[in-house]
Amino acid sequence: MSVICFVSYEVYPTTWGGCGVLLHHAAELLLQRGHTVIFLLDVPEDYFRRFDGHDRLSFPNARNCRAYHVDTLCEDFPHPPEQIPGAALWKSLRFAHAYHKLASLEKMDFVEFFEYCGVGYHAMARRLYGEDPDGPVLGVRLHNSIELIDFHGATRCLDKNRYFLYGLERGAIGLAEAVLVPTRTYYERYYKHRYTLAPQRTAVSQSPRLQFPRVTRRPDPAGPFTIIHFGRLFQFKGIDQLIHAAVAVFNERPDLRCRVELIGPDSPESPFGDSYIQYLKSLVPGPMRNRFVFTGHLPHEEVAGRLNSALFAVFPNRLESFCYSLHEVYDAGVPVIINDLPGWADFFEHEKNALVYDGTTRGLIQAMKRMLDDHRLREHLARPYAVADEPLGNFYDEPRRVSGLVDPGGPWQGSFRTLVLVLCPAGRGDCGAVREALDRQTDRCFDTVSLIEGPVQGGQVIWWLGRPWHLRDSQGRPLSVTRLVTTDALVLLGSGDRPDPTWLERCVGALRRRRNMAFAGTWARRNGVVLPSFLDVAPEAYPFDHGSSLTRAVIRTEPGQLIVDLFDPNLGNLGEVGCLWQALRRWGPGCLYPQPLLEVTDDQPGPLDVNLLHYLLARYGGPFADRLTILAGILKDQAVSLDPAAATRSALPPMISVEHKLMLAHELGGRDLMKIALKKLIRRLLLRKPP
Repeated sequence: MSVICFVSYEVYPTTWGGCGVLLHHAAELLLQRGHTVIFLLDVPEDYFRRFDGHDRLSFPNARNCRAYHVDTLCEDFPHPPEQIPGAALWKSLRFAHAYHKLASLEKMDFVEFFEYCGVGYHAMARRLYGEDPDGPVLGVRLHNSIELIDFHGATRCLDKNRYFLYGLERGAIGLAEAVLVPTRTYYERYYKHRYTLAPQRTAVSQSPRLQFPRVTRRPDPAGPFTIIHFGRLFQFKGIDQLIHAAVAVFNERPDLRCRVELIGPDSPESPFGDSYIQYLKSLVPGPMRNRFVFTGHLPHEEVAGRLNSALFAVFPNRLESFCYSLHEVYDAGVPVIINDLPGWADFFEHEKNALVYDGTTRGLIQAMKRMLDDHRLREHLARPYAVADEPLGNFYDEPRRVSGLVDPGGPWQGSFRTLVLVLCPAGRGDCGAVREALDRQTDRCFDTVSLIEGPVQGGQVIWWLGRPWHLRDSQGRPLSVTRLVTTDALVLLGSGDRPDPTWLERCVGALRRRRNMAFAGTWARRNGVVLPSFLDVAPEAYPFDHGSSLTRAVIRTEPGQLIVDLFDPNLGNLGEVGCLWQALRRWGPGCLYPQPLLEVTDDQPGPLDVNLLHYLLARYGGPFADRLTILAGILKDQAVSLDPAAATRSALPPMISVEHKLMLAHELGGRDLMKIALKKLIRRLLLRKPP
């Protein structure tokens, strides 16, 4: 039998939320099958006490179910919130810390993180860098990433923190040793290409659910009856379309004895305010407002009772992974009208067990009128057969069958050599600090070359990072620029940098474990202050946040290439960033170890030339086209906040929704998008005032 750990913000019935409902039902099934279930919960303390002391005991075989509180396991967590930029990054680090404490207490086979918010990323990154190599399989279950939700329903808080949250989600999905998907169609439509998720890393695991009892009676179609929607009221649920369609039907049929019941809690985001329900109410003409009932959250028992009055249910959702509400209403025997979504395509077929419409308001109006008029159709669609009747599948029986974080071809075999280039700017000493630190490295498979700024009598120079350098080997002897070639990886260090003795071994070890990884590195420290980094989850944002500062990343390179060809001379002091972006395009994402194993000094980068930035984006930014378009809007908003007058000088309107930016990114090609959107971004950078 397996020991399964569920990591969550939610668990039913202690908290609300679809993820918590899924985990509750999954735990019931697994415990009935004889497995052990562990919950690692990040919830308020009183919620945890309620779950651990009461709700947990209601599970079958409750003796095999244990719960741990993230707050308790993180009592010695070293990073206060003010030290970490962004709640999502801080939460991911806390989950990693709590997981590693839990791993010392429990022998687990599988740890399941949820993919939204990227909470599992740093636990996986730490394993990639050698921690807990024989621990449980680390995986994620797909629910709906925040990035995906924002694509289907505009958020009012798209800022840098949310942008980096998208990167954490991508990183967690990319590093997960197993990815559980609710259906194959949902994976292929939403995740396969957006997240470059190979099918061999996925396993279909249908969401288990608690079935409603079958309705005991069907309402009279002459009325009164209800049309219902059941589920939390988010923008991406498409409730506004249901309102418009119902108003159209009521206008056409004023004598219809019918009300629309919207069962579910409110959400705080809407196109114009903090309440989505208030927005929905604004769509209803005054004389009709008594025909739309917003019930708020109701217990399952009360929802089940209300289904007896429902002639049919409507689910106009714009995005779903599974949707408990739909399946529960269907199981109760209420006919359903549903949008044509990938998440439902494997369960529902048009006119066989649902009316499937085309996603348009006109299509929904026609489907509702047809359901109102056709008694035989309604009776036929009242759960003619069971769907989603293989909950969870068999993955949890043997989760250790997956291959782990290494590539399918296995880790790197043979030697792996790194070329360490030490920059010694004029007037900055002899680079003794970094040389002493390199002499103490536990990984000895590297070559050191010093770049001394300025020409040398009778010697050859190389123009890198916008400055001339001459080369010296580890013994101080001159090196010919055209004789120096790349090895397996390259890293640039500053003259005063002091890497921990294990720094290079950690980085090289990560690159050896995953051949499709472009770079590896660690966090740094300056003057005793930890410097968290988003280089791994948002490398395209690096030059905007850090200018031409060195990344200190160990970048994978093709061995045997002349070093003079490595950096594009047209990029000037952004040359290293261009090299890293090229590596990302060729090999895949990078990863950072979230520990400060590198003491750095100010490298005094030159001023950021926006013309060079424009060239970097146009020449090498294609792979990041969609993300850079969103980033452009965020940077514009930052510029306006620093200089409100900049909004009046801008060629774009002051507010552009994330939905519009995302649609624009997909309608335009990568290179064309660079030339249009990012040229405007550069103009906005020029408008910024210094902080």
